[in-house]
Amino acid sequence: MLTVLLSLLLAAVMTACSSERPVDPSEVEVTLTTEPSPPKANAVIKFTATVGGVPESTKATLAFDIRKSENDTLSYLNAKPEGNAYSAEKELKEPGTYTVYVHLYIGDLHIIKKKKIEVAS
Repeated sequence: MLTVLLSLLLAAVMTACSSERPVDPSEVEVTLTTEPSPPKANAVIKFTATVGGVPESTKATLAFDIRKSENDTLSYLNAKPEGNAYSAEKELKEPGTYTVYVHLYIGDLHIIKKKKIEVAS
């Protein structure tokens, strides 16, 4: 009987320790940086998104959608995790203002953050 009670207590403690509070989309913050900064046309640009408001142990994936105009074809650029940041590289051919949609996927949750960058000639 004592063994059963200890087993149940241990299971309850382990469950409480492993459960994390759900991610609140309003608390998620994304900071976008580029390398080089400012980015230049006709050069490979490294895009890095640093994510805040999400526990580090959360399994997430991230993709960039980079568009010069709203009519551009959707083109997802899958990012590789680097600690609490995600990065990917792409060459942009033309100077100008680009909109970068940062897509963060956590399980069934999909969060989109919109950022603007200016690409120099």
